[in-house]
Amino acid sequence: MDALRKSHRPFKNRISWDVLQARLNSLGNRKKWSFVRASLLYQEALRCRKCNPSVSMLVLCSCAESMKVAGGKAGCRKNFKEFFLRYCPQGLRNPPIEYYPLASPPPVAAPFDKALDFIYKKFRCLYIHEGIGHLRPLPRGTTWIYAPLLDKYGKEIYVVDTLKILDWFLAVTFECLSTIL
Repeated sequence: MDALRKSHRPFKNRISWDVLQARLNSLGNRKKWSFVRASLLYQEALRCRKCNPSVSMLVLCSCAESMKVAGGKAGCRKNFKEFFLRYCPQGLRNPPIEYYPLASPPPVAAPFDKALDFIYKKFRCLYIHEGIGHLRPLPRGTTWIYAPLLDKYGKEIYVVDTLKILDWFLAVTFECLSTIL
């Protein structure tokens, strides 16, 4: 019951405890506890955002994976991507990521599904398997306006605004979890 109560914290301004409890119970036991775990992971990502943003991104990816929305024996990557494709509101499908298409020199906004693939590979897999994190806290007293990350994925070059990506991904994850309720 303690985990269930803690899962309510991020949503307390949107939904009462009684309504949340009723909605979670209506989801069925498996999906209910997947949501509780995802909510707890989301809260952990919030706690890590200032001191270790790379860990925060990783935990957000795990939050999506834990929902297991793809069903069956789908892998983590499929659960991650399906969670965001299914639950992300249209208005938030504008990541702070651009890429250079092969035939076009100026960068263009990355479509949501391509951005998800990039995030999974570069912010989740690279950190988990190789310990390479792309996000760092800003030094004290520093104000940056833009901090791009240029990285190759597939045959294309991606440009990520490292100052905006974590806040955007936190907002997207929160809204996806809210949509489930």
